[in-house]
Amino acid sequence: MAAERRLLPQGWRKLVLVLHVTGGVGWMGLDVGLLFLVFTGLLTDSGRTAVAVYTAIGILVPPAVVSLSLLMLVTGLVQGLWTKWGLLQYWWVVVKLVLGIVLTALVFIALLPAVGSLSAELIGTDGASGAAVRRALGAAPVQLLFPPIVSFLSLAFALVLAVYKPWGPVRH
Repeated sequence: MAAERRLLPQGWRKLVLVLHVTGGVGWMGLDVGLLFLVFTGLLTDSGRTAVAVYTAIGILVPPAVVSLSLLMLVTGLVQGLWTKWGLLQYWWVVVKLVLGIVLTALVFIALLPAVGSLSAELIGTDGASGAAVRRALGAAPVQLLFPPIVSFLSLAFALVLAVYKPWGPVRH
């Protein structure tokens, strides 16, 4: 006979849920801010503004996205392991788990290296035009459009799954 799974007490379950929602919604908010910064960097004629935007992205993104993505993923795992929903018992939980793992992996594999290269590329762009700053950054300004769009839409989909809980249990 299988051992009965221990569940989190109600107070802890609510705390973990609040932290999970905070991580996901915080990440979505960061995505919106990042998208505004990226569009500003793409559209400005001012070199000073472009340098400021890409410098801000380099300062803000690494600690904020890493913290929020790990908070969301870890608290999601805790909820899956120690609440009635289980980690692999319902399709909506499985899909959210896969989305969380993929998005968090993309932060470390794609986003952080792209953002990390910005500061080195900005050296020597003082006094340049916005177009010259973008040329110095190569494809990065356009490539930076995709992470906030993809993660925002994926997190919004995960939010809808958490509210509606579609598809029922996974059949074993």
